[in-house]
Amino acid sequence: MQYDGSRPTPLGPAPALPLARPCTAPAPAAQQPEPQVARAGPHAGRVPHAYSAREERPAQPAADSRCGMLRSTSTVTLLSGSGSRAPGTPSRRVDVFPLSEPRCRSSEHDGCGSPGAPKANVCRLRLTVPPESPVPEQSEKKIERKEQPPDLSNAEPTRKLPQGVVYGVVRRSDPNQQKEMVVYGWSTNQLKEEMNYIKDVRATLEKVRKRMYGDYDEMRQKIRQLTRELSVSQAQQDYLENHIQAQSSALDSFNAMNSALASDSIGLQKTLVDVTLENSNIKDQIRNLQQTYDASVEKLREKQRQLEAAQVENQLLKMKVESSQEANAEVLREMTKKLYSQYEEKLQAEQQKHSAEREALLEETNSFLKAIEEANKKMQAAEISLEEKDQRIGELDRLIERMEKERHQLQLQLLEHETEMSGEVIDSDKERYQQLEEASASLRERIRHLDDMVHCQQKKVKQMVEEIMSHELFSRFSLRLFGR
Repeated sequence: MQYDGSRPTPLGPAPALPLARPCTAPAPAAQQPEPQVARAGPHAGRVPHAYSAREERPAQPAADSRCGMLRSTSTVTLLSGSGSRAPGTPSRRVDVFPLSEPRCRSSEHDGCGSPGAPKANVCRLRLTVPPESPVPEQSEKKIERKEQPPDLSNAEPTRKLPQGVVYGVVRRSDPNQQKEMVVYGWSTNQLKEEMNYIKDVRATLEKVRKRMYGDYDEMRQKIRQLTRELSVSQAQQDYLENHIQAQSSALDSFNAMNSALASDSIGLQKTLVDVTLENSNIKDQIRNLQQTYDASVEKLREKQRQLEAAQVENQLLKMKVESSQEANAEVLREMTKKLYSQYEEKLQAEQQKHSAEREALLEETNSFLKAIEEANKKMQAAEISLEEKDQRIGELDRLIERMEKERHQLQLQLLEHETEMSGEVIDSDKERYQQLEEASASLRERIRHLDDMVHCQQKKVKQMVEEIMSHELFSRFSLRLFGR
């Protein structure tokens, strides 16, 4: 494979700069694109997949088609990356093919047109590897040049290559064709320039990456903050919905209880009159206290406005004092000090008065709160007594039912006795008739007694129901009164 000796494009993570060439003449317009090859160095051993080892390119000089090329025959030894060779592997001998040696015809290149000018420090080798020793593709090799005795095939002595040159090997293998490799050489100055360029490119890429990822991190932090706020708002919404549902269920249960007890709430006005009067009086007192508190606050605000006006006037007086003559300055200062002290004394007096009124209002509100607490305690005790009365009413209802059943049985017995007595009386049955009369009289007495007891128990139940109804009315009125 022929190669023009120009700088190969590296395939590492960072781009490379163009290397310096011995000759700087412009290339022809019909020049083919250079193949992508790797070089010896930190990014060596990387070859593009589209590069073919059998592809033939037009012969190009080291810097241009008009620059001279090195023609020599040397033996090179290939060293693997590990520096060791497997036992039994045959050594590879590579001969440098003699190439044509054109002269640089351009007068712009110093030393290229004369026969004694130094040639370009680029050496190109082409060799064929035996197919029985397979080598992995795109492997990095080092070339060591040694002086060998003259080769019999070329009958030419081995030429020494110039010092300060680094050589790289690119090898491609094709399963259907022979294996070939190309050796390229660069000077140390070219390698230094390329490494500096790579460092600059890497630094700029690192800056761009930091800037891009910095903006992305800020956006991601904002998104996380928004998601946290959304989750908090969703949790608050769920809590409020649950609270509303609980309140609605409690309200429904309360409404159901009120509707169930509405039929029993007729005579509760007797026991609730005193409490309602007391509550209305307390409410009136609280309103009066609120009005007095508002009036005192309004007075304090008026005093504050007066104080601000006095302060403004004081500032005006200060400005007048500053603008007046030096003789009247002391007098004006004393007057302003006196006015300011008077205003401060008035303000302190008003503040003390306001604090005293506020303490009095607080004491009155505390006393009202205590009265409300006592009323609540009384209501709780009344509720407990009402529960006991409810139980008692249930017991009385059951007792009345039993008494009515017993009365019904007694009436049945009385009817049986009366039917038996209504028949014709025989002398032999007079004793039986007397017994039936006595039994019917006792049954009538017992029935009368049961009627009295049932009537008495019904009165008790009615009284208890009236008490419960009055308590319910009181509780409803108190809820309406204090709920405001």
